[in-house]
Amino acid sequence: MNLVLNLIITLVLFSACRPSEITKEEITSIRDQNKETLTIFSEKILPKILGSEFKRVETGVDKDNQNEVHITYGSNSALTFNDPSEYRKVLTEYQSLVTLRIGYALNLHHFHRLSLSLSKPFFIQGEKNPETEIQEAEIFRTTISQLDLVKFFENHPNFNPFKSPKLGDKEWVSITEEVQKLWKVELDEISRVKVE
Repeated sequence: MNLVLNLIITLVLFSACRPSEITKEEITSIRDQNKETLTIFSEKILPKILGSEFKRVETGVDKDNQNEVHITYGSNSALTFNDPSEYRKVLTEYQSLVTLRIGYALNLHHFHRLSLSLSKPFFIQGEKNPETEIQEAEIFRTTISQLDLVKFFENHPNFNPFKSPKLGDKEWVSITEEVQKLWKVELDEISRVKVE
């Protein structure tokens, strides 16, 4: 029974966390007709992909003195429906999905690295002041080179990152494992989150 409940919760998470109902064809059309700079285009396209989860986008120079796009996203609720044992798996798989969606949308712009931060509000244990009881924190940040994203899509020309993955689907498991091998984890505070 617990396994069935976990599967239902994970399914609800993936369908509810689907940032938007936008399709690959719509994103491709917007992307291919774009004449804007990377920052302006990102401000326009990311809310379409991430919906209310989009927080901010910044562009700058990375440690290698090359262009980096840094995007922060995440839910606006401190509540979660994830089982503690599944929390890390669900978050990292979702980070993979968001990485591919954004990487596809920004594909025609030139940048060196894509930095993606997952930020969420949390109940802070032990706080006595209601104003500070919930605080937003960055819990997971990954970076991936644009070259790796380009190669990924060249190797998977029929993969549609805007189609929600199915639970246990072998293709999705393989894809998410591949993406996680390509990215570098810059920050991982998931283990500090207490899921109740």
